[in-house]
Amino acid sequence: MMTHSHFRRFRVTILVSIAVFTLLFAWESMAQEGKSSLSGRVIDTKGKPVTGLELAIKPVEIKKPRDMVPRTPFLSWPRVVTDKDGRFSFHNIDAGASQFVMFPESASDFEIISVEIGDLTFYSTGFLQNFQTWFGRPTFTIEPGTHLEDVVVNVKPPRMRIRGRVLLKDGTPLTNTDISLTVRRRQRETTLLILPSGGSAGSSGRGVRTDAEGYFVSYYPDETSEYSVIVKYDGASAKSRWFRLKKGQRNDELVLVLKDLEEHRVSRKERMKARLAVWAVNPANDHAYKRIQCDSWEDAKAKAAAENAHLVAINDAAEQKWLEALYPEKTFFWIGLHVPEKGNTWQWNNGEPVTYTNWITSQKPNNMSTDAREIPIALEFFSKRWMVMGTENPFLPMVKHAILEKENISTEPAEATQ
Repeated sequence: MMTHSHFRRFRVTILVSIAVFTLLFAWESMAQEGKSSLSGRVIDTKGKPVTGLELAIKPVEIKKPRDMVPRTPFLSWPRVVTDKDGRFSFHNIDAGASQFVMFPESASDFEIISVEIGDLTFYSTGFLQNFQTWFGRPTFTIEPGTHLEDVVVNVKPPRMRIRGRVLLKDGTPLTNTDISLTVRRRQRETTLLILPSGGSAGSSGRGVRTDAEGYFVSYYPDETSEYSVIVKYDGASAKSRWFRLKKGQRNDELVLVLKDLEEHRVSRKERMKARLAVWAVNPANDHAYKRIQCDSWEDAKAKAAAENAHLVAINDAAEQKWLEALYPEKTFFWIGLHVPEKGNTWQWNNGEPVTYTNWITSQKPNNMSTDAREIPIALEFFSKRWMVMGTENPFLPMVKHAILEKENISTEPAEATQ
């Protein structure tokens, strides 16, 4: 039984991402050594024990609010099977973040409704449109050496669902990977001759993440109808045949093979290589622009000089808008501007004065560069507004591209005009 002192050390943290949240309950002190344990029982909606149910503790790492990945291979996850009374007991749970899941994760005949620990209940929100399927699953960290007892896991048979596995051409599962999933639906009316005549159709598309065995789950089917599934990843796609599901039924046997994934990857690399070699001409000023890859702002400047160009200088709103249309990718780009030393004026790397600004905040930064290192500016990945990229900026490691500009293109004709 959990003691009163345990509850005093217990706290709940809610991770919020728009309207979706995962509960993270943690212990305040992480100083003790040793593994933890967790035991309890599994019951269904009528309070009856569920026997022979395989459970697992999935170690996870929260990269960012919408990115959670396993910390260890799935075969190493702590696993148990409930006994005749629905009881289970986990030992040797490490101190990192973990999730309480069925095993295999996407192939169980039950889904978790809630987890009760003492007088606290953590509900699983289940499937939510447009978000990864792991959202809403209780995620926890237990203080090392702690033993939680009498945990109650409430489960129910899953709703209508489609479960599939994504494989590569050689049969290897595509594991722990974000894919695009579209579930198509059609209802066909019939005549007395049992021939299709008319009907209705629809589809639902979203991003999902395959699990440690390459499986995905969709709870989109909610009525008797015919369904077909399309998965896309890295330019490749696979499509299932149409199949019929009646109300309450499930299809857990889909296998989708991305046969042309490598070919798409090679083709994409070639297209990117060709694009990086293209200078696009802005008809408003006859200047040429090109996107490059780089390791740093200094590297970008060196590569610009090697091509007899400079990092882009944005002189008015029209040029800003043209660049946004030319490079719409959700990517950071270095530009030819840096924070000047205190007392100096703002100017572009090519020596032009700053006549237009588009800062991500309403007020431009103060002149605050007091050391020998220049503090560069980049276009922010989403809005393409300007952002100072000092050494403390968490986005600094993400800036791997730059935009070059060249006024005199007579020695190297531009290959594209936008």
